[in-house]
Amino acid sequence: MKESNKTRSLVLLGGVLLGTVVGTTATVIRYVHHEIIRRGYPAWDECDCDFKTQQTIFQVWHSRLNQRGETIVAQEWGIYLVHPPLWVRRTLHYSAQVLAVLNPYQRYVERVTLTPQQSYQFAAILHASSTNEDLPEPLYEDETYVTWRREVLHFPSYLFDASLSRLYPVNVSAEQARSIEGLPALWDHTSNLPLPTEGTLLHTPEGTRVDYIGWAPTQITYCTARVKSTLI
Repeated sequence: MKESNKTRSLVLLGGVLLGTVVGTTATVIRYVHHEIIRRGYPAWDECDCDFKTQQTIFQVWHSRLNQRGETIVAQEWGIYLVHPPLWVRRTLHYSAQVLAVLNPYQRYVERVTLTPQQSYQFAAILHASSTNEDLPEPLYEDETYVTWRREVLHFPSYLFDASLSRLYPVNVSAEQARSIEGLPALWDHTSNLPLPTEGTLLHTPEGTRVDYIGWAPTQITYCTARVKSTLI
C-alpha cells in the first residue's frame, strides 16, 4: 500500500514538473515571438544577412574591442563556415534573433556616419572615452581635419580562426574634407566607440539599432537590425 502511494506521488510530482516545464517553454516561445515582431527584426525571406547571402560565413563566438591611441581595433574569434547547407543558414538566422531577445543586458550598436572633422574634436572624443576628462581648448583655430578609414588586417581562412580589423583617422586639409563623404559605421554605446565592422549592416538607414546576439559588440548580424520598427 505504501509503495503504491509512493508511486502515485512520484507520478503526480512528475506530471506537475512536466506541466511546469511545458508551460514555461510555451511562455518563453510566445515572448520571443512577440519581441521579434515588436522590435522589427527581418523575416528570413526579407533578411539581408550573411547567413543568407554569403557563400562563406564567419560566425563570431567572442570578440574584443580595443582603443590603441587614435586607432580602434577589433579582434574576433569564431568558426569559418564554407558553403553551409540551407538548414544551417536558417538555424543561424533564427538563433541570432532568439539570442538577441534573451540577452539580459539589452546592448546594441547604432548605424552612424563618421564625417570628416577637426583633429582636435576627434582627439577629445578618444581622450574623454578613456579618461573622462576634457582636453584643454586648442591654441589655433586653423586645425587639420581627419577622415576615417577602415582596414581588414587578417581575414579568417580556417575552421577555427580569428579576424583582425581596425578603424583609424587620416589627416586631410580643410579643402579635401569638403569633398570627402562620411564613412558608414556602427557605434557601440557600451564602449562609446565605433566598430571597424564591415558588411551589409552598413547599408541600413542611419540611426538603425542592431541588437547584440552575445556579450561582445561585434557579435551582431543583420537578423537583429530593427529595420521595421522605431521602438526602443
